Parts: sequence; C-alpha cells; structure tokens
Amino acid sequence: MSPRERVEAVLSGELPDTVPVLPVVDGYHAPKVLGVPNWECFKNPEKMAEAILSALRRYGYDGAVAEMGIGYSGKVLGCRVEIEGKDVPLFVGNLINSPEDLDKLTVPDPWEEDKLLPVERVVKAAGDTHYILGAVRAPFEIACIVRGYVSLLGDIYDSPDFVHSIIKKAEKITLEFGKALIEAGVDAIVLRDSLASSSVISPGHYDEFARPYEERVIREFSRKVKVVLHICRNAAPIIEKMADTGAHVLEIDSPVNLAEAKQKVGKRVVLKGNIDSVEVLERGSREGVAAAVEACMEAAKQGGGYILSSGDSVPRAAPIENVEALVKAGRKYGGYS
Repeated sequence: MSPRERVEAVLSGELPDTVPVLPVVDGYHAPKVLGVPNWECFKNPEKMAEAILSALRRYGYDGAVAEMGIGYSGKVLGCRVEIEGKDVPLFVGNLINSPEDLDKLTVPDPWEEDKLLPVERVVKAAGDTHYILGAVRAPFEIACIVRGYVSLLGDIYDSPDFVHSIIKKAEKITLEFGKALIEAGVDAIVLRDSLASSSVISPGHYDEFARPYEERVIREFSRKVKVVLHICRNAAPIIEKMADTGAHVLEIDSPVNLAEAKQKVGKRVVLKGNIDSVEVLERGSREGVAAAVEACMEAAKQGGGYILSSGDSVPRAAPIENVEALVKAGRKYGGYS
C-alpha cells in the first residue's frame, strides 16, 4: 500500500497492511529538519512548505500536517504577535476586553497574503502519495486567544453570554478557514480545540461552550472531507462526548489511557495518538520511544481503527533520531499478521 492508501483504508474501516504512522510534525519541529529557525518558516510561507516536505521525506511517515503556521493567526484574529528569541510567534495582549470590542473580531480573506501557500505547495508535492491534513482552530480556542484564556475562564462563570458572543463570532472564522483549506486540496481538517481539555475546563463547560460549536463546524466540513478532532492533555472524561461530535478521528494526548479510549469509542471513531511529545520524544531515548510505540500498538491496533501519532505537536527540541525511532518502531510493531 502507498502511504495515502494506508490512511484511507483505516478511515474506511478496513485493515491496512500496517498501522499508519502520522505524527504531528508541524511548524514546531519541521523547521529543525530543514535546518532553519522556526520564526523564518512562520514568516515565510514558502519556507514553511519546504520544512514540512523536508520532514516528510526525512522521516517517511504516511501523511503531513500542511498548516499555515501559528503566525497567520495574528493576522487572522487581529491579535499582536511577537517573536521571542527567534522561536515561534506568541500572542501578546487581548483583542477583546469587553462586549464593546466584539466588532474587532472580523472574518478575513483566507487567501490574502499567501496564508494558504504552504498548504497548496504540500498538497501539490505530496498529495498523490500521502494523506494531507490541514489544521484550523476551533471556535472555543479562538475565543480563548482573542479574549485571553485566563480572562475567558473567569467569564465562563461571570458572563457566560459574553463568552458565547465571542465564540459565535469565532465560529465564522473557523468555518471560513476550514473551507479554504478544503479548497486548497487537503484530505482532512484537524479541528484544534486544545483548551477544551478537561485539564482546563470541566466536562460540563465543554458541553456548553465547546462541543456545540465543534459539532456545527464538523458537520459542515464533513460534507467534503474527514475531520480529526484534537483536544490536548486529559480528554478522558469527555472522550465519549468527543466521539459524539461527528468527528471521524480523535487525536488524543498522552494523559489519556489509550486502551480505555479504544474500549469506549474505538468502534465509532478512529483513534490517533498518543506518544508523549515531551517526556518520550523530546526527553526520552530511542529505546524509550520504541517501547512507547509498542505499548500503543498493544493498546489500540487490534481490529484496526488506529493511527500511530504523537499526542501533540512534536517539539523542535525533540532529537531527529527519536522521531526516526517512532516511525521505525511503528513499522516494526504495526503489522496485523
């Protein structure tokens, strides 16, 4: 099977020749493979595409995250972005401080300023042979950025209507950029809702402020492509709720017990994960990476419906040898015979 066929088989409910390997190698780690600083890729769309493709060729996994990069979000959301120490861009300050500021959050043209150029380049170069994912922020995550997540968490208790007002405006941005990614040719949308995690908000608040908006945008995107729902850290208390959103794949982080997740929702959705990006890939050894991969395979590959991945973005500091070990171990332990 080709890498693309391998992923498509899993998403169709079939058994591929081996478990697909598709770690989250995006604008954090890919520039390291290219040998350039992160900030250069975030500021230069062509460099971002080159970095993503360089990592895909170096590691030999089955697909790529063809992201626009964090840097685009400042222009999209109207937030001020700073680059500290030639690293990735960081959001500085809040765009929205009161209901009077809601009009500051507008829906821009996704095609302006070459925002989608990295995605188009990756699709053109690798889309025939590999599965291409395009990442977009979920409405709740956008709301956390423009309001400031500490402020928004307080608003959840003090001004829930204000929170919903922000999220409803953010939903339009999610939809616009997701549709643009689809037009650019991606095979699937990764809907990133990192701060909807049970490590940050309660399952009840997830039901009120995150899940309804996820469901609506997933329903819209699913008309054309598959949807991967990513929620960081501990999503175990909401794993069944995540499966109810209509997402085809749940990208789960390392705090989630993969075997328990497989038992609870593995017949309804594909699971993607969940090697620890920091403790295993960044700070661990090649032997430790291989052991973690073997454990994931034992927990989730039975019967199919599983994609081996890091639980979150692979850090720049992760040794190249460790990512190579992840892919190598994936091929070693991923067979079904």
